[in-house]
Amino acid sequence: MKQVIGRKSSMSPPAYLMQIHGEESQEHIFRSVGEILSAVSGMDALKIFYVAKDGIESSTEIIRKLELTQKRYYTNLKRLIDAGLIEKEDGRYTHTTLGKIFYSLMEVLRNAVEHEDKLSLIDRILKVKNLSAEEAEEIIRVILKDVELMPSGYLTNIFGSTKIIDKWEKTVQEAIWQINKSKKEILFACKHYDIRLIEACLAAAQRRVKVCYLLDKELKISRLSQSFLNFLLASNGIPRDLSNILKSSLFEIKYANLPQSFLVIDEEYSLIEVFTPINREYSFAFAFHNKKLSRKLSEAFNELWKNGESRQ
Repeated sequence: MKQVIGRKSSMSPPAYLMQIHGEESQEHIFRSVGEILSAVSGMDALKIFYVAKDGIESSTEIIRKLELTQKRYYTNLKRLIDAGLIEKEDGRYTHTTLGKIFYSLMEVLRNAVEHEDKLSLIDRILKVKNLSAEEAEEIIRVILKDVELMPSGYLTNIFGSTKIIDKWEKTVQEAIWQINKSKKEILFACKHYDIRLIEACLAAAQRRVKVCYLLDKELKISRLSQSFLNFLLASNGIPRDLSNILKSSLFEIKYANLPQSFLVIDEEYSLIEVFTPINREYSFAFAFHNKKLSRKLSEAFNELWKNGESRQ
């Protein structure tokens, strides 16, 4: 008799379908993360999860290879599926996108455990009071010189075509390049004022591309930033077609508390900024073409947008 593993009904979504709904959702997120960790908490589940990286075509063969009983195998497989880490596709059990991300995190954790002595040394360095942030980062860079915490190739496996950008100027150029190629929609959550990015978005709106520009609330209280925005959005002195765009729904601005800057274009391309852990300044960004993850980022953006404040 054929066994049916995991959830089938859309009425009970897997753990990775998390949406942000203020403080109430934080408890839901923690609970969902707990389900994921619980699903891989046993050695049997970890073995099955790791084997699924390359796909499981024959459960009978894997049961024999891992020396498991059918009950132990199918019980743990169901938990992994219900947690959103594994799915059945074309007759094979394989990692979901969330599963691929979690696998990468497991590898990062494994590498971190292997270099626990170096990480402990970094903890001690960060407690030295007379070290500047720049000096601490330079020392940490030397300590981790030969340590590969994120194994190479995994970002590409998870996100598809991926680009790591280590300079802000290059990030701006990449963002403008992609904005200029946009066709339908631009969702831009930005913690910085950069006239070049705003100009690129305005040019896209002139091409009838819908632009939702979400700025960090900290920028709203900046006199210089607010004066600049007011000047930009004032109709006097601006060409009529651009003035009409600014007054239309094609180009909208709101403010929200942003965790970081990110850009989603046409639900296909995404660009995410990563800060340094010490001073919260730009560290690097990574850009990728992945529809699933871009849709997830779009959902997060829409929640921020829904709760954002309109320009006064």
